[in-house]
Amino acid sequence: MAGLDVGVVSSGLAAAAMAWSDEWWDPVVALLWNAEGTPRSYHLVQSSSWYAFGLLQRGGPGDEERAVRTIEALLAAQYDEPGTPWHGTFAQVLESPHPQPGARIWVDYDPNWRQFVGTVFELVLQTDALDDALRARMRTAVDLAVAGEPLDRVPPTYSNIALMRAWLEVERGRDGALAYARSVVDAFAERGAFEEYNSPTYYGIDLYALALWRTRSSSPELRAWGAEVEAALWRDIARWYHPGLRNLCGPWSRSYGMDLTRYVGLVGLWMWDALGSPSEAPVPDVTGGRPFDHPHDLTLGVLVEHLGAAIPAEVTFDAVERTVAQDITATRRATGWLAEDVMVGGESGDSPASARGQFTPATVHWRLPSGDVGWIRLTHFAPASAVASPRSLAITCFPHARRGPQAPELWVHAPGASIAAGARRWALPGLSLDVASAPESVEADPSGFLRIRFPVGTGDLSLRLT
Repeated sequence: MAGLDVGVVSSGLAAAAMAWSDEWWDPVVALLWNAEGTPRSYHLVQSSSWYAFGLLQRGGPGDEERAVRTIEALLAAQYDEPGTPWHGTFAQVLESPHPQPGARIWVDYDPNWRQFVGTVFELVLQTDALDDALRARMRTAVDLAVAGEPLDRVPPTYSNIALMRAWLEVERGRDGALAYARSVVDAFAERGAFEEYNSPTYYGIDLYALALWRTRSSSPELRAWGAEVEAALWRDIARWYHPGLRNLCGPWSRSYGMDLTRYVGLVGLWMWDALGSPSEAPVPDVTGGRPFDHPHDLTLGVLVEHLGAAIPAEVTFDAVERTVAQDITATRRATGWLAEDVMVGGESGDSPASARGQFTPATVHWRLPSGDVGWIRLTHFAPASAVASPRSLAITCFPHARRGPQAPELWVHAPGASIAAGARRWALPGLSLDVASAPESVEADPSGFLRIRFPVGTGDLSLRLT
């Protein structure tokens, strides 16, 4: 397959994002309903700010009125409580209970909403949209979000939030903001990587923030740094992207799924915008009625198309067989192997994160006979390490620091597959492999994958593709 060339195109991304969002907007409270979990059971704050921006950009009949109502609902969801750790942030969702003394970060409040909603408000304020009274209230809200952000909460290595914070605080003139921005750039430049490495969703926020630096900053330094880091990030993304499988090769420091053609990963929206077609980008079909996960993230598409992807002219997304590697920190390393219809990825080192949830240190993807994508991921309630090489993924599972040895699992998505307990040679649809250890049990998960459990204390789960 030839490489995919990047050009300046009209992608239709914003229109698709707005069409989806229009269906989920609630005229009663003027915010977007949730579309996951139990649909229409709570209202989204972060995604509603993206939608409000899209309404102002589209400017169709009734759009400004709807945007005004949405912005007013967002303003009402901000906390103005000096001295509390949630001062200046916004309710996680409209139905969130008001934080009380002893409130738990990420559970009872999300401090990052300061940056997510604050950057959108600031971007609107850079236009001539809306009347003076509402603009004044939005400016007060942005200043409140900036003032409420503790100077030491967001380290420069927490890239997606740090990049948004730096842009917002530079624009609002906070003391030390430019030096903070420089520290974020320096942290990236040390190895040419963000510590939230290869993360399909959070790379999309990195690109959003870097586009703000590059195109919407009053600081010449920020504009130059943004262009430089954004270009370097795209060059690295291209190394790990498989255009045939339409997926970013693992490992992923943070991920919300295994197949970008089944869920909205924000990096896919930027590639959709750059390539001009969702059929060539790592995104699901968002218009054909087929269910897809993380649908609310599609709403960012209006901002992606407005700001525009800036992929260096020399970057193409090639299907050439290759091995790739990247030092993430002094003690963490990502490795991958990409071939015609298969790819494997691993992270080795001393990450303390459990290989469960967002951290995905061991992955395999391949082409199923149906044309869809099959995948394997490690899940382990303890740290794990993996090294990818041609046709091989060496996986080591470690005990939990407090709970001791755990029972690792491999989750396999390959419809029609059958694996017997005790079998170390697996013949999957489209892929055969040998496993270093024998599984203890195999069960079909209701979500559609096989959950293959290994004995407690299993350390070696290495895979060899045959």
